[in-house]
Amino acid sequence: MGDSMGNRIDHVGIVVSDLERSVGFYARLGFQVERKMEFPGREIVILTSGGPDASKLELLRYAETDLSQTVPADRTLLGLRHLAIHVADVSATFERLGREGVRMLPDPPFQQAGGPPIAFGLDPDGVLLEFTEIV
Repeated sequence: MGDSMGNRIDHVGIVVSDLERSVGFYARLGFQVERKMEFPGREIVILTSGGPDASKLELLRYAETDLSQTVPADRTLLGLRHLAIHVADVSATFERLGREGVRMLPDPPFQQAGGPPIAFGLDPDGVLLEFTEIV
């Protein structure tokens, strides 16, 4: 019972179509480049939110990515559905990203059953992002 293995997610990997564009997008959300790696047929950029308990994203760009295959829009399909990101102010983030051309879902930010305010948007490759307020 005292084993601490498996109680924390280290990172989430996202395959992207344009590495530079995706790095720029996540940088606007506060992530910084921790390191870059190149291997035959792929490039990887590790982003971090900073701090000792940092969240990390692994952005992967493969030389032979099938760009016709994207994230399914049907939220009832099995598998990873969205990535939630803490922000200081959901409404301000929703407005700012919308002005910057980020595809935000049409609903304004809302609150569920006394929980923190949340809003949704899409990253450049259609990955669903949930923005939740730090409380």
